[in-house]
Amino acid sequence: MARIGLTFDEYVDLKIKPHAGADRAFHEAAKMERREMFPMALTVASSHLRSRGYDCRPEMLELLVKNGVVTPAMPDAWAQADVDAAAEHFEECGILTPYAAMCQTLGCRYAATRSADFDTAGQLAGARYARHRNRPESERTLILESIRAAFWSRFDEAA
Repeated sequence: MARIGLTFDEYVDLKIKPHAGADRAFHEAAKMERREMFPMALTVASSHLRSRGYDCRPEMLELLVKNGVVTPAMPDAWAQADVDAAAEHFEECGILTPYAAMCQTLGCRYAATRSADFDTAGQLAGARYARHRNRPESERTLILESIRAAFWSRFDEAA
């Protein structure tokens, strides 16, 4: 199965890295921000993991430490390797934010929905749905409700 949540590099590319044509100062600032991200406090690490598509709370990270899944050097100093290990555990267990879980259900990656190409992907999906425009409203509603039901049934199974 393909990875759903963002890797650290994808996170940097999508959230921190400036556009290719941006001034050099923005690129330098992004490099500095990346270097200074770690170590993270436990609450910051939790928030960072949520922005990568994992349904993480500080208590969950404390539990990972207690169970020996992750062993940070200090309780409130999470290195990149520690955060990535937690992300890998959440990925394996399917502990995703609702939006990332929806992406999994729809067969796409969370990263794809965070990129500039998402508008293009949305247009393509819209074009595929357009073939149903000539159907009666009741059939179009049935199609959408079926998709919604499939999403929620998979989401309920994951919980």
